[in-house]
Parts: sequence; C-alpha cells; structure tokens
Amino acid sequence: MKTYKGFDSKMQCRGFQYEEGKTYEHKGDIKICREGFHAISEVESPLSVFNYYPPADEDGNMSRYCEVEPIGETIYEGDKLCCKKLKIGAEIGIPGIVKAHIEWVKKNLIDDNEHKSTNTGDYSAATNTGDYSAATNTGDYSAATNTGN
Repeated sequence: MKTYKGFDSKMQCRGFQYEEGKTYEHKGDIKICREGFHAISEVESPLSVFNYYPPADEDGNMSRYCEVEPIGETIYEGDKLCCKKLKIGAEIGIPGIVKAHIEWVKKNLIDDNEHKSTNTGDYSAATNTGDYSAATNTGDYSAATNTGN
C-alpha cells in the first residue's frame, strides 16, 4: 500500500533520523501520536501530510516528503496510521505530493455513467436524477434538467 510521510529539512521526524531506502522497526507497542512509525493513511488525500509537515517551517527550512510503506501491524486514527515497521521509499517532494493527490482524486471519483447525458442539436433535451447526475446540451432551445446532490 502506498502512503506518504513528511519530515523536517534534515529528514527527521520527532528527532528520529530517517534515510531513503531503509526500513525501520519499532520495538514495543504502537500507539497513535505516541509510539511507532507514523504516516498518512492511504484512504486520505496525500495533501494531509501538510497538516503535520507544512512545506516550510517558521525559519524557512523546507520540509521533505517520501513515499512510504507500512509493514505488519498497523493502526489507524483520523488521517494517520501508525505501524511497527516502515519502509522509506523515494523522496518525492512537494511536486510528488501534488501528483499523488491528483491520482488519489481520480481514484476516488464516482463515475456513474447511468447519470450522465450529453446532447447536441436544436431542441435537444436531457434529464437526469440521482446523486452526481449531469446533463449537458448545446443548440437552439436545448434544455437540461438534473435532480440530486
């Protein structure tokens, strides 16, 4: 499972030094915000990493971002995960986080073709009902009607 982790400019998190390509294992119990290795949950937008490591700190030092892979025992709370073992993947920086967010949005869009309609031509009409419905028309005297969220 692909997820993301932020670090300070020295690639540290809470004083612990990480390195790209290495795997780390926590001895003992894991607990969100207390013990274990943390990252953004894969069900959350990768942009959530900015909640913990904004692009730069108050001194202007740039944060760093990597793809990471939680291994073994993992617990979840809110937008975070905590695991016993964490593999640090490639450093991707802010452009990589933005690209990952775009992919996350595409993956999480609801594509319901039964509630989409497009018509062209004079007097064309389209009607849809249901959540995420869409109707588009072009041409003289065209009409489109939608109901739903």
